[in-house]
Formats: sequence, structure tokens, C-alpha cells
Amino acid sequence: MKCKEICDLLDDYILGELTPEIEIQINEHLDECNPCKKEFQEKEAVIITIKKSTVFKPSSEPFRRIKKELPMAERPVSSIWFFPKRFVYAFAAFFFGLVLMRSVDILIFRQKDVPQAEIKFETRHQEPFVDTVEFYHAPAKNVAKI
Repeated sequence: MKCKEICDLLDDYILGELTPEIEIQINEHLDECNPCKKEFQEKEAVIITIKKSTVFKPSSEPFRRIKKELPMAERPVSSIWFFPKRFVYAFAAFFFGLVLMRSVDILIFRQKDVPQAEIKFETRHQEPFVDTVEFYHAPAKNVAKI
């Protein structure tokens, strides 16, 4: 590898983001080339210093003063019929959804011919002192469709 390519890869090399094959080539080059080795040592010192540094958190005082100095315009609350726009839009969306769901229900469950149930009355057998109960059932063709 040439010195230019090595210098371009030094940051990734220091952070350990290169493949092992490329790291071996860079190690061999740094052993032989003093200018690249010097460049490597400088970049390594900077990166190590940055890694060890703590995060700077400024106090809230400058931000408070800046905010106080800036003219802040009050945003007027937009309304429709004395209600906030968000409320009106939410109600309209709810109402639209309700109408849409109801119309879909009507289209899906609309029945053109309503089945008529046939009711038959049969006289009971006139047998005295019978302890049995008779059960009746409707034929399957008369069951309403759901």
C-alpha cells in the first residue's frame, strides 16, 4: 500500500474498524515508514484525548437569557365555531368513519329475500297420564341466514 492510502485509513485503523488483512498491511507499512508512523502517533493521540474527554454541559443561564431576549410571538389558536380545529377535525373523522362503517354494513348484510318461517301447530296426543315431553324442531331450510 502507498503512504496516501495508509494515511486515509489511519482513523479507521485506530478505531478498529478495518478487516484483519488490511490491519496487517498497515502494521507492516508503519514498521517501515517513519512519516506514516509519525502521522499515526499524532492521530492516535488526538483520538485518545477525544475518547477520554467528558461531555461538556453548559449551564441553563445562557439559554434562559437568550430566550428572554428573543421576541416570541404568541401563536393564535385557530378555531371553527368556537372549537379548536383539532377537535373539529377529530370529530369529523370519527363521524366520517361511523358513516362509512354503517354503509359498508348495509351493503354487506342487505338481504333481498327474507326467508319466511313456517310454523305448524300439531295437536297433542290425547293420552291420559303420560309422563313424556315432546320436543319440536324446525327444519334446517327454515333457519334464518346470518
